[in-house]
Amino acid sequence: MSRITNNMIINNFLANFTRSQKSLNKYMEQLTTGEKFSRISDEPIYAVKAMKLETILQFNEKYIENAEEGINWLNVTDKALDDVVKTLRKLRDSAVRAANGSLTPDDRQKIQQEVLQLKEHLIDVANSRYGNAYIFNGTETKLQPYVNAASTDPDDYLANGSVSDGKLTREVGAGIIIDINVTGAEIGFAQIFADLQAFSDALEYDDTETLQTMMGTIDKHIESVLGARAQVGSRQNRLELTVDRFESQEIAYADILNNTKGVDIAETIMKLKNEENVYRIALATGARIIQPTLMDFLR
Repeated sequence: MSRITNNMIINNFLANFTRSQKSLNKYMEQLTTGEKFSRISDEPIYAVKAMKLETILQFNEKYIENAEEGINWLNVTDKALDDVVKTLRKLRDSAVRAANGSLTPDDRQKIQQEVLQLKEHLIDVANSRYGNAYIFNGTETKLQPYVNAASTDPDDYLANGSVSDGKLTREVGAGIIIDINVTGAEIGFAQIFADLQAFSDALEYDDTETLQTMMGTIDKHIESVLGARAQVGSRQNRLELTVDRFESQEIAYADILNNTKGVDIAETIMKLKNEENVYRIALATGARIIQPTLMDFLR
């Protein structure tokens, strides 16, 4: 049977006292930061779970940002297409009036001026921008897609010889990619401009045959633009639902993260008070154990 020496008692006390200090510091730090741990080594299981949750939240925030940017882009596109439809309907009304065989040259000239003004307006709309980006020029967003020309050839309206048909996309989920743009080629802007010039020429030269067919031509363009607008609307709806879903998830994951990292204040205060009592008792006990020895007096 080994003999218990005074040094052994003191060393054992110091080890227990140190543990008590660490516990006391731990609870004080938890109350100060509001978190269960400040280092992974403090609570490895909770720390790993928290890091996974934080990663999920970071990805969700990026997906929300991408979706909201897509919604903004599509909102600008939708307003532009709404303007196009309204303008084409005004032009259709002009075509109805122009088809009247009893028009005087003065009447035709007035309608022609309306047509040319509305055509220029549509070219401006086709060059609409979101920030500094041209929304109808595919992936070539820095290049203006269209110019005005007194021509019935669609190619003469292409500012750079062509318009891009590239798709702009945003990732709004793991592996979920959504197109956010509609190209001018899909809408047929250049053909619209060429047909409106033909409309103007027919009014100038009293080309009744062309005037009679212009309503049908404009109707086809209206149908095409409405089809593009329907695509825009469906993508807007999907992106808005995506944002709603991720925002709901964000609230849920934030709650889980808070429960994982956060401390129960009442419980931690209770543990701190208990540890303070243990600490005080340890101090009192230590004062009794560590007494001056004979050697201390001889020194």
